[in-house]
Amino acid sequence: MKKIIVTAALSVALLAGSAQGAALADTVTPVAAPVSTTFAKANHQHKITLKIGKKKVKTVRTRALTVADLLIQKHISLGAHDKVRPALTARVTNGTKVVIKRISLTTVTLTEKYVAVIKEKSKTMRRGLTKVLVAGKPGRSTNTYSVKRVNGKLKSKTLVTRMVLIEPVTRVIRVGTKGPKLNLARLKLWNRIARCESGGNWHINTGNGYYGGLQFAAASWRGAGGRDFASLPHRATKAEQITVANRLYAKMGTRPWGCA
Repeated sequence: MKKIIVTAALSVALLAGSAQGAALADTVTPVAAPVSTTFAKANHQHKITLKIGKKKVKTVRTRALTVADLLIQKHISLGAHDKVRPALTARVTNGTKVVIKRISLTTVTLTEKYVAVIKEKSKTMRRGLTKVLVAGKPGRSTNTYSVKRVNGKLKSKTLVTRMVLIEPVTRVIRVGTKGPKLNLARLKLWNRIARCESGGNWHINTGNGYYGGLQFAAASWRGAGGRDFASLPHRATKAEQITVANRLYAKMGTRPWGCA
C-alpha cells in the first residue's frame, strides 16, 4: 500500500474558498498534527458521481479513500457555508454519490414601501370573507435582510432590521371566523352554469326537486356537506352554494351539471 500524508496545509486548501476559514461539521478542519490516509492501489479505482453546485452531475474515477481525499485530489475548494454529502470522513466506494451545495449568506439593504396591517376577527362574518375598515396608506422604510442562496437560487430572505422613514397609516381588515371557510374558486364557471340552470337566480325554488342557482338536488346538497350552511340550497347565499359546488366538483368534476 502507498501512503500519503495529509498535513494541516492540505486540509486548509479545502477551505480556500472561505474568507473566514470557519470550521463546519462537513468542512475540513486544519489539525496541528499530520493525519495519515492511505489511498487504494492504482488498480482499485472507484467509479463515483460528483455534483457540485448547479453544475451537471459527472462521473469520475478516483483512488481517494475518503471524500476529503477526493476533494484534495480534484482541487475542489469549499466555502465557509458549503455543505458536502456524504461527510468528509466517509469512505469512497464504487457508486458513491458526492454532492456539494454551494451556499452563500449575504446582507442586503433596501428602501421599500412599509405597510402596517391589523386584522380584526369577526364571529358574525362568514369564514373566508374579509372587509376593509380602514384603507390605510403605505409608509417607507430602510430594511436590512439576511439572504441565503443555495446553488445560486434564493432559499430565504429574512428581515434583520427596519428603520422607518415615513410612518404608514395602518390598514384595518375585518376577517370572518364564522362557520366553515368559503371556497369561491371557479367563480366564472359557476356564474355561467347558474345562468343556464336557473337564469342566474340563486334563491329559486320551483318545486321541481332542484334548488338554488346551480339547481342542486337535495341529496347532492346533503352529500357535499351543504347543511354546513343551510338545509336546502336556495336558502344559502351565493357564496355558500359555490363553496358546496366546489366540494362536489372535487369529487365529480362538472358531471352533475348538464349546462357545464
